[in-house]
Amino acid sequence: MRTLVTGANGFIARHLAPAVRRIVGGRIAGMGTRPSRNPLFDAWFTGNLRDENVVSAVIRSFRPNVVYHLVGLFRGSDDELVASNVTTTRNVLEGLRHLVPDTRAVLIGSAAEYGVVPIADQPVSETFNGVPITPYGRAKQEVSALAVSAARDFNQQVMVARPFNVVGPGAPDTLVAGALVSRLRAALAGPGPRSIRVGRTTGIRDFVAVEDVAVGLVRIAAVGRPGHCYNLCSGEGHAIAELLERLVAEVREPISVSHDETLQRAEDVDQMVGSWDKANRELGWRPTISFLASLQATWEASAGDAP
Repeated sequence: MRTLVTGANGFIARHLAPAVRRIVGGRIAGMGTRPSRNPLFDAWFTGNLRDENVVSAVIRSFRPNVVYHLVGLFRGSDDELVASNVTTTRNVLEGLRHLVPDTRAVLIGSAAEYGVVPIADQPVSETFNGVPITPYGRAKQEVSALAVSAARDFNQQVMVARPFNVVGPGAPDTLVAGALVSRLRAALAGPGPRSIRVGRTTGIRDFVAVEDVAVGLVRIAAVGRPGHCYNLCSGEGHAIAELLERLVAEVREPISVSHDETLQRAEDVDQMVGSWDKANRELGWRPTISFLASLQATWEASAGDAP
């Protein structure tokens, strides 16, 4: 078995590689825009997937049986988001179609594809016809459309994982848990009195452990249906205020929290909770790590990254 992971220096990839090695085995290659000697991978390819010639060269060289395409900016201009999420996906699917058409590929979508979901439709399932309200959500919806088209028009074995709010060791500050952890660690490293600023904390989110997401990706690659999307979520809603409260309790030192309107994002939805029923039925997957356990692991792991 030969597995290729793109975006291999990223948060999810660092948990996916050990899961692949444990569950599937075989040879695992990583790919990123910078050279790396990452010990999680048996081989490494350096290049930009926005270049279709680079993509073809890597696929021709490694000839993967499975590809996890984890590349995709979360923030940036509309053009940057499209190039990073959509263009790279199109190039990967084209390369696979021409060189190794039987390869199974798992793409990364997002809960942002659903947009604003009425409470009556939550926990939201994959059948909900969402209208994304952010450029990122729209880019990820295009990624999902590419998977459907590849499966329908070219019989490619392409599936989409749709993670909700991922939390766990190494969470980046582009994610809410990672951002709060980063601010708390920075406050601890500075002089007193210690304080942090936060945006709106009333929103309710579905937090899912990155380790569970990694296992879900492996299950999708193994038995997922081509052209289908699978929610990877906990099915539980937690207010960001609760997340903040739990993290502040982990600090074990006095720290004040103030709200800053400039940190609020107008496009944030009030509530988003997902259903993992389809993943359970078709993949045999369900979340196993609790919100509190994953949050505590995120905090403890961040000690090594503290300023």
